[in-house]
Formats: sequence, C-alpha cells, structure tokens
Amino acid sequence: MSTDKGYIKVYRDIRDHWIWENSDYFKAWIDLIMMAQHEDRELLFNNEILKIPKGSFVTSVRRLADRWSWDKDRVLKFLRKLQASGMIDRKADRHKTVITLIKYGFYQSSGSTKQTPSGTPSGTRKGTHPRTQSGTHPRHNEYIKECIIEGIKKEEEDSSQEISDEQAREWGWID
Repeated sequence: MSTDKGYIKVYRDIRDHWIWENSDYFKAWIDLIMMAQHEDRELLFNNEILKIPKGSFVTSVRRLADRWSWDKDRVLKFLRKLQASGMIDRKADRHKTVITLIKYGFYQSSGSTKQTPSGTPSGTRKGTHPRTQSGTHPRHNEYIKECIIEGIKKEEEDSSQEISDEQAREWGWID
C-alpha cells in the first residue's frame, strides 16, 4: 500500500516544539510522518521478510538527503536530534535504515478527532476538566486501551508485498 494517499493529523501545539523553529526541520518532520506506514506491513527486501510496523518505514540516509536536498551529514544530525528528543527510533545497516516514529499511533490513530493527544476534548480549554491523581485526563486510559486493541486488530490483518531489487534501488533503499 502506498503512503501517498490519505491525511495526517498535525496538532496545533507543534508550534511550541523546537522543530517549529526551523522551517527545514519542520518540513522534514512532516515528510517523515507522511512516509510512515499507516498500518503494519511485511515487505520482501533482499530475500528477507521485513515486518514494518505502523509508524515505521524503510529508507536510507542517501534517499532522505536527495529527497530534502540536504547533505548526508545534515540528515544524520537531524535524525540524531529526533532520536535524542525521543521522537524516533532508527536502526540502520549497510543496506537500509528503518525509522520508527515513537508516538505515531498516539497522534495518528484513526480514532475520534474530537480528542487531542493530551486527552482534552477538542474545543475545550486545558484545565477545565477534572484530572486524575496522575495528572492525565480520566479518559486517557480508555484511549490507550483503544489504541492497543486497534494495534492487535491490525496485526491480525498483516499484509505482505514483495519488492524487487529494482524497486528497492529506485526508492533508495539499496545502492
């Protein structure tokens, strides 16, 4: 399945995040979100079956550098900043880089759009709802439970797709 269709959610509080300060970083971050798989998948890559979970994707530093018109060092510096901030996990070998967006399921779930990640229903102001002793909204645990159930359902519907070496080269996954 292509990740070129559909939409992503962008929460307004991103304007309070360091990534908002640099327009190149912000654009790259949004691009990473759009590249992420919106459901779990299996890919055949170099005769190996890769399980790519929701919120992850396979790429290479070179491919990202070409895509963003950056040099490889700048891409690596940016990816390291994202890792240090707990926004991504990156696993790389000499053939590919697998990037996982840490809170993808939380921010991009297909659940209700009437709930923000903080647990505050949209259209209300923070602090107007009673909080639990832990400081989270009372429905937060309900939301997490729904995400877990949705993840289990998606696991059961795993799809698989075979990718040729030619396609992998074209996409920049291998040299």
